[in-house]
Amino acid sequence: MAGLVALVVFTPSCEDARGPVAPRFSAIAWPHEPAGFVTLSDYGFDDPFATGNAVPLGDGWTLYNPNGYATQVTDSGAPLSPPNVGQWSYPVGFVGGDAPAVMYRDLNGSRREMYFGYDWKASNPWEGHPTGVNEISFVIAQDNILVVEMNGAPGGPYHLIVNAEFTTSNGHLDNSTGEDPGARYLSGNANGGNYVVTPGQWYEIELYFRMSTTSTSRDGIVRWWVNGTLVGDYSTVNFDVAHAFDEFHFSPTWGGIGSSKTEEDYFWYDHVRLSVP
Repeated sequence: MAGLVALVVFTPSCEDARGPVAPRFSAIAWPHEPAGFVTLSDYGFDDPFATGNAVPLGDGWTLYNPNGYATQVTDSGAPLSPPNVGQWSYPVGFVGGDAPAVMYRDLNGSRREMYFGYDWKASNPWEGHPTGVNEISFVIAQDNILVVEMNGAPGGPYHLIVNAEFTTSNGHLDNSTGEDPGARYLSGNANGGNYVVTPGQWYEIELYFRMSTTSTSRDGIVRWWVNGTLVGDYSTVNFDVAHAFDEFHFSPTWGGIGSSKTEEDYFWYDHVRLSVP
């Protein structure tokens, strides 16, 4: 669906005692994709999802779906390219530390700079994992993994954060927690950060990164938006420069280890775009 015309309609953002809340997003495109970037994928989940270990989909995507927990369904309210969406199911008894299925794509080379965007929704109600970890997407490299996740105690509030799972030192980053050196949870340093996402609502997530010059130079960038609003704008990030990124995954892992679902829950994805310089 390349060539979509940008049309973005927002209601004003608001705040409550728990932090900023993402404004409702009601339509289209990728407003923060850098000019001149080349599209790797612009995929609308228009292929049926079969059960199997390496199910080929369109536009270079592959589906690992051994239990059939990922399916193509219709949602006329999907914000970007209805009616087809991808549905990931978490049945009763689903054990933490795993994803129902994985949809992945090679990045056609090693990438030190990249933009991606997609539309995503969690079911309401949503049973959060006791660790607070509800992962949404990954960009993968050896010793560099960028994870977008819905983070928060069961019952919420839930925040849209980025987990920089690197081996480098990033303890200097504002509004971040975790190991140093090691993985850091980035909760956002723009517009108050700590962005609240509500299960049952669609969100458009965009992220841009550029790796640092060296593993200690503090000039790497991780920047993300929710429904067009800048949440994180980190420009002093240390990446492991020996390992560039080579795959993108929708591997929505529930947890942390342990615990199991007591209700059937879902994640939905409406559209995904990947682009590079």
